[in-house]
Amino acid sequence: MKNLTLGLGLRFLFSRKRVGFVSWSAVMAMLGVAVGCFAVLTAIAVLNGFTTELEDRISGFESDFRIADVSLNIQHQDEIRSALASTPEVENVAFYLERKGIVIRDENRQLVSLKAVEPEKLGSVYHFIMESELERPLEKSGIMMGTELASRLQVKPGDKLRLVSPTSGQLALGFPTWGDVEVQGIFRTGIPIFDDRVCFISMEMGRQLFRAGSDVDGADFQLQDGAIANEAVEKLSAALPEELTITSWRDHHGILFSAMELEKLVGTIVLSLIIIVASFGIASTLIMLIMEKVREIGILRAMGATRRKIGRIFAFQGILIGGVGAAAGLIFGVTFVLAQMKWGFLKLPETIYLVPAVPMTLSVGDVVVLISVAGAVISLASVYPARVASRLNPTKAIQFDK
Repeated sequence: MKNLTLGLGLRFLFSRKRVGFVSWSAVMAMLGVAVGCFAVLTAIAVLNGFTTELEDRISGFESDFRIADVSLNIQHQDEIRSALASTPEVENVAFYLERKGIVIRDENRQLVSLKAVEPEKLGSVYHFIMESELERPLEKSGIMMGTELASRLQVKPGDKLRLVSPTSGQLALGFPTWGDVEVQGIFRTGIPIFDDRVCFISMEMGRQLFRAGSDVDGADFQLQDGAIANEAVEKLSAALPEELTITSWRDHHGILFSAMELEKLVGTIVLSLIIIVASFGIASTLIMLIMEKVREIGILRAMGATRRKIGRIFAFQGILIGGVGAAAGLIFGVTFVLAQMKWGFLKLPETIYLVPAVPMTLSVGDVVVLISVAGAVISLASVYPARVASRLNPTKAIQFDK
């Protein structure tokens, strides 16, 4: 009986009688579902790609995790070093000072975040694209800044600046501490809050400028590739004093990534409307087919076919139309995304986006969710016409005059 259902479903769908109109309607419904699945899949891949790119840039600039407190004295620093040394998953560590400061270039003044680190840590813990390479390691009187800030200050490597720390305490005459520095490098992350507001200086200059003595504000550290973050953080937290907290770069930018997740959800829902609209095409195709096959349905009912069997025949047709369209859209979409990931034929202006091509990332979970949603929509679109066909009165159906 299952083979009979499939056979009749295919025969009804591709019968020669009025084949042009019904078949054209079915093809258009298939194309609608295919376009919808393709659009949703590629949109998700693009949003995932840009999210991954942003995550890589932020984690590279801020490190994987941070141990912070109001002020870390020598004892705290020793405890942190001991805890990090006992955690094999930790790869690189950098203690830092981070305070607000003012950068002065002639009459131009900009409020920035000054981050003081040991110069050798710039390449091991913090990673970003350099617009101008460092000709020598960051010196005591050196500074690195982002492209946006350098543009606003109109400076280039070799230019002199003055740093002022208004919050580090007062000198005897009531003036804030200051120091003259030389621009040694200009970096670019593509993220305005970094390129326009963050500067790196040496730890030696930071201690002098902020009058911090031997204290630091925190420690940034990275985990080895493949390390399980949750396990490493739990192990490290157990070895640290309770007053010290461990946070990740994602904790610092939670609002940003929540907004991106919401954007992904809304975009997916909007593009899914294409599949929903295409499902109306499936329903209308089935209804036209039922009107075409009323007498045949009556004959089948008179021969003993149950309502359920009739319903299955037309439900199968709807699922076939939608399934072929969804499969085509998914296959084409996955192929397109994988090709873009490998060859990057959709180019972007690298001076604006910092990536040469549209980034795409595809996960199995996204594909499974899309298949589930498309399957549910197609099934619902097939249910109503199938119920209409199954409830036809056999006697009236046989006598029906088309």
